Amino acid sequence: MKGLREVLSAVSASGRLRSLVLFAFGVFGVNFALGVYESTYTNFLVGDLNIDALQIGALESIREVPGLLSALTLGSMLRFPQPLLAGFSLLVFSFGIGGISTVNSWAQAVLWSLTWSIGFHSWSPLSSSMTLGLSDQKKEGKRLGQINSVASIAGMIAMASVTIFSSLMAMQYRLFFVAAGLVSTAGGLMVFRILPTAKTPEKTRFVFRRRYGVYYALNFLEGARRQIFLTFAPFALVKVYNLDVTMIALLMFVSRALTFLSSPYLGRLVDRIGPRTMLSLSYVLMIGDLLGYTYIRSVPVLLALYLLNSVLMTVSMISRTTYINAISSSDDLTPSLAMGQTMDHIAAVTLPLTGGAFWAAFGYEATFLIGVAVAICLLIVTQRMQASGA
Repeated sequence: MKGLREVLSAVSASGRLRSLVLFAFGVFGVNFALGVYESTYTNFLVGDLNIDALQIGALESIREVPGLLSALTLGSMLRFPQPLLAGFSLLVFSFGIGGISTVNSWAQAVLWSLTWSIGFHSWSPLSSSMTLGLSDQKKEGKRLGQINSVASIAGMIAMASVTIFSSLMAMQYRLFFVAAGLVSTAGGLMVFRILPTAKTPEKTRFVFRRRYGVYYALNFLEGARRQIFLTFAPFALVKVYNLDVTMIALLMFVSRALTFLSSPYLGRLVDRIGPRTMLSLSYVLMIGDLLGYTYIRSVPVLLALYLLNSVLMTVSMISRTTYINAISSSDDLTPSLAMGQTMDHIAAVTLPLTGGAFWAAFGYEATFLIGVAVAICLLIVTQRMQASGA
């Protein structure tokens, strides 16, 4: 009997390893595409389309609408196996990223941004849920850190490629977007081959529970802070400080390298001392980070602060996901992650447009001061996290 259990355990472990490898290919594909996008898109919008702060704010606000609706759309599809949904989501994402290669106007940029956003915001909560499903108990933070490292490797390769090719030849943004779409498509096809890791719900799952209120609040505020920084920090570096695409790609590469090196350690640290402590420390540092973008005029310091933000975002993602996993039931997990993403995007839909309007009216410093206020609120809300998830 003991021998049979060992055989079954070995078979289960082998199946989990296979699924983990296939999942890692999917994670690699989507993050390679995002790496290309992040290191070229701002320069593309400014250089080729001459977009201003208000336009980029409006574009980002519209792009985040699918994330706002993710709890409803994903909840209605959870009767299907997660690998099927995740693979299909990646194909939609890939189509949108590749379509950016055809953009010649702001309206077209909105169209293709919405397309890849629909795919990405369906993939994101599924990705977190599948990662937790492939984790051993009490080691979820470690597994999340490992998967985040795979994402960082993909981004590093993408950003290194952009850095090298943009410095050797005349910039061909559109070719980069085509390549990104193809790599992401390959990753999506791998995800279709993963065996389901959780029971498929028999009915639509839409979850909004009072006991998850702190998790929802953290995601709402994090969405606001994230959009202020990720939309306007690169825009400031390009528009105000005139960094070219090679420098931006190099910055993104170093950012991903830091994330890759730190993610496994950060994940284990979250497991050891708890998400509340880690989030508290990270939000104190985020306040200083955003104050730096408000008042500091030294480009090297601003680049260093951008890199610090990358590490702090990793801490936030791992900590929040670990927290909801600790306080939710297994049936609630995926729809709760989707609801958290919806809360994130309630703020994400409005903050880019608001930030762009403040930039246009009062200068870019006012935009980052909004981020400072949000980070202070995050620090306050973190202190209300449940002890079971602390």
